[in-house]
Amino acid sequence: MGRIVTIVVSTLLALGGVGSYVFTHDTTTTSTTSSTSTSTTTLPLERPTPGWKVVSSSARGVMVDYRDLRVGSAVFRVLRLRARTTLLRWHIGSVDPPTSPREVPVDAGPAIFWPSEGLAGVVAVFNGGFKKAGGGGGTAVDGVTLEPMVRGYMTIAIDAAGHWSMGVWGSPSFPAPGFDAVALRQNLPPLVLHARLTPAAVSKNWVQWGSPLNNVPLVARTGLGVDAKGNLVYVATMTGVSATQVGEALVRAGAVSGMELDMNPYWPIMGASFTPLHANGGVFPVQIPYAQHNPSIYETGWQRDFFVAMAEPGSWACEWRSRGLTPGVSGAQAQRLTLVGRGCRGASEGITTTTGPTSTTTSSSTTTTSSVPGGS
Repeated sequence: MGRIVTIVVSTLLALGGVGSYVFTHDTTTTSTTSSTSTSTTTLPLERPTPGWKVVSSSARGVMVDYRDLRVGSAVFRVLRLRARTTLLRWHIGSVDPPTSPREVPVDAGPAIFWPSEGLAGVVAVFNGGFKKAGGGGGTAVDGVTLEPMVRGYMTIAIDAAGHWSMGVWGSPSFPAPGFDAVALRQNLPPLVLHARLTPAAVSKNWVQWGSPLNNVPLVARTGLGVDAKGNLVYVATMTGVSATQVGEALVRAGAVSGMELDMNPYWPIMGASFTPLHANGGVFPVQIPYAQHNPSIYETGWQRDFFVAMAEPGSWACEWRSRGLTPGVSGAQAQRLTLVGRGCRGASEGITTTTGPTSTTTSSSTTTTSSVPGGS
């Protein structure tokens, strides 16, 4: 029989419940002769979408694409990671979330871990959420809980295969049964549920969405969401905006669930490469216009948490995966990636380079320390 792959995308229908969109693909067709049975992959490629510019592609199709969206007077840069062609990891910063020496394995440390993530090839990076002092919620990685999880807060979960899921912590079906997370990152209550802004997102009580510089609510902000196909959507602008506008940008980008990430001018950082990067020195031409930092800072180390997106192998029969967390074992458990599947030798090849636009970032630096106040 053909192998069936089922992709379950959680979309939150209400704070107390979770619904699911289920996409099932028959990945093989089987032909039988008198002596042998053979299977041939028939998965469709990830296709370009009108209105989106392709950043990178592989033998599976589009990996990363982007677009710009206007919400009011602000223009958001929107980056999309395709769920079928990319995988994700979360990293702590050198300063925040605070950790004790050797508490977190190096694969989740404050820099891209090239011996593991470089094998797959890094295709995008982007900032995480608030500082611990900002009260954004819980964090956990590689078996280490850095901050306790908060019931009712929006959470992105990442499993050993680098797949992601987003939902409200404490909801009955989040994370979904069988989704064994190796990393969890919360940041405040949800902005978007069931493809709509939440009541909190449109509330005039802007204080609940972070501490802006000089108590001016319209500041640079970022957000993260998941669309109906399971793709991850990141939005950012350096223009002063409200959390409501971040939510509107997520909805217009197709998100069915969404959360706010970091805010204030010093912290929004995003970059995408035209081809997978395997070592220090690569460039990320697609960035947030007018961002204060070049995303290459993540290659060597940064003080705040961030996400790293990588390329799945060109072959549908193979995938990158870490060992996962061993039940009943406490403490740090490193999650280095390994190529798994049948006939996967050289399967990471088949990545194509997309000739994309030049960077529209007009100001950036590689500074790795800051005395700038007001970061959430």
